[in-house]
Amino acid sequence: MTNTDILLEDLEDVLDDATSMPMTKKSLVDVDKIKRIIEDIRLNTPQETKQAKAIVDSKNNIIEAAKKEAADTIKQAQEQARELVARDEITKTAQAEAAQIIAEAKETAQNGLTEAKNQASEILANATTQANEMVTSAQQKSREILTAVNSYADETLLEIDSSLYKALTDVRRIRKGISESQNKHSGN
Repeated sequence: MTNTDILLEDLEDVLDDATSMPMTKKSLVDVDKIKRIIEDIRLNTPQETKQAKAIVDSKNNIIEAAKKEAADTIKQAQEQARELVARDEITKTAQAEAAQIIAEAKETAQNGLTEAKNQASEILANATTQANEMVTSAQQKSREILTAVNSYADETLLEIDSSLYKALTDVRRIRKGISESQNKHSGN
């Protein structure tokens, strides 16, 4: 499980732990905590990119090791060829065997290098796909949470506005009643 997945679970926990408002379907959430978690998600995304880079570095190491092994194999083949040529009575046979050994060594080295490149490319493609999926998922979750928070804030502001309007109407009604009462008493 990646750090981003853990942070998204933390975000879900904050929403699950939200305090319900009495007589409504609304809940109160800790907006600062949600913002901190979203910021941590943004900060973690480069960490997972570093992991993908480590995989690329691993690919390069595999290729370098294959090249070194190929060079060592060719060097050994050339040394064997020199030893065979040094023997006078089998010089022609040695040269033919040496050429064959070198050709086989080059072919083996080339096959190993091609296989290492293919393997490294596959690892990199998988890592890139996985990193892109994690980033896309984190961005989608962030958008969903931001939309939910904005919707909640809008609904809360509308409820407050409605409550203030009702309270102001009550105050005006009470003031009018007081004023009418004072007018009756002062008229007597």
